Formats: sequence, C-alpha cells, structure tokens
Amino acid sequence: MKRNSMEEFLKKHENFIKEKLNSSSENRGELANFHLTKIQFLQHERLIHLLVTLFFASILIVSFGIAMISNNSSIFILCWFILILLIPYIFHYYKLENGVQRWYWYYNELKFRGERRKNQRKKYFILF
Repeated sequence: MKRNSMEEFLKKHENFIKEKLNSSSENRGELANFHLTKIQFLQHERLIHLLVTLFFASILIVSFGIAMISNNSSIFILCWFILILLIPYIFHYYKLENGVQRWYWYYNELKFRGERRKNQRKKYFILF
C-alpha cells in the first residue's frame, strides 16, 4: 500500500472541497462537519510537529552554547547534524501550517456561504 505524503493529502482534500464548493450542494452542513473533523486531525499533527520542532531547536541552541564554551569540535559536528535535521522539519511544519490555514478559509466558506446568501435575500426582501 502506497503512503501518501502530507502535501498530497492536503491537495487531494482541498480539491474535493473546492469541487463541492463550486457545486450547488445543499448538504453543506454535513460537508462542513466532515471538513472540520479533518481540520482537527491536522491540528493534532500540527501540535506534535511544533513540539518536536521546538525540542530540536532547543537541543540545537543548548549544544551550540556548549560547543562555544567548550570549544569542542565534536559538539560542533553534533550542532551541524541537528541543524541538518531541523531545516527540513521546519519546511514541513511551514507547509502543514499553511495548509491548515487554507482549510480554515474553506471551512468558513462551507459554513457561512449559505447563511450569507440567506441574509442577502432577507435584506433584499426588506428593502421592497
């Protein structure tokens, strides 16, 4: 079984939501709840990635401080190794964070687009 990357998962779900937003689906409430569940999954993953990123950044700072004080070249090598691990993880977290932010916008569109249309109709009927 092929594992999908996080980016593929985000794009696949976003395309699904875009398709449903462009269609005249009357079941927006159920779709919004489904989408909210997916957002909650990503929020959990985002929290875990943030904690791991902060942990590795803290280890990098502490090891760099120790390397500066002790002037030990093996600790400098450890710093480079941690930095090499940390940089791709920061990019991954950046993509995850931006994906979740986009999904918030889609959720608002799903949840409130229908209500805005109803409110616009009410204003129209009030005027006449």
